[in-house]
Amino acid sequence: MGLDDNQQRFIEKLYKEMYYPLSTYALNALSNDSLAEEAVQDTFRIACAKVDDIKSSENPNGWLFNTLKYVIKNMIRSRARLTNMIISSFDFDENIDVKDSDTSDIDLLYSDIVDSSEYKLLKRIALDKYTMLEAVQELGISVEACKKRVQRAKKKLKGHLEKNK
Repeated sequence: MGLDDNQQRFIEKLYKEMYYPLSTYALNALSNDSLAEEAVQDTFRIACAKVDDIKSSENPNGWLFNTLKYVIKNMIRSRARLTNMIISSFDFDENIDVKDSDTSDIDLLYSDIVDSSEYKLLKRIALDKYTMLEAVQELGISVEACKKRVQRAKKKLKGHLEKNK
C-alpha cells in the first residue's frame, strides 16, 4: 500500500526539513557515513510505514529522532551480535587473537565453509564493516533480500559452530 498525495507531501516536507539534522546525529552516533545514511533512510522507511502515527504526533520531529535512536541502537546491537558470534567461535583456539589477526586466520579456521556465499556475506558485514547498502551494491540484490541472506547466514554459521564444538 502506497502513500496518498497528502501523506507523501507530509513525508517529503519532513524529509527536507529533518534530513540534515538526522544525518548529523546518525553520523555522530555511528562514525561512518554509509551507516549513518542507512540509519536515516531506515528511519524514513519506518515513517512511511507509520505515517498516520507520525502525523498524529504532537512532535513529528521528535518522533523521527526517537525512531532514529532506536534504528541506531538496533544497528549497533545487530552488528555486535554478528561480530560476537564470529569472534566467540575463536575462544576455543588460543593461537588466534581475533583483534590482531587478519582474515586469513579466520578463513583457515572455517576452511570447510569459506567458499560459501553466506560466509563471505557475514565476513563482509561483521569483519570488513560493510553496510547493508555496500553489500547490496556488491551483490546486486535488494536490501530486503540482503537482510534475509544475512539472517540465513547467521543461522547456518551458528549451526556450523554448534556442530564443530
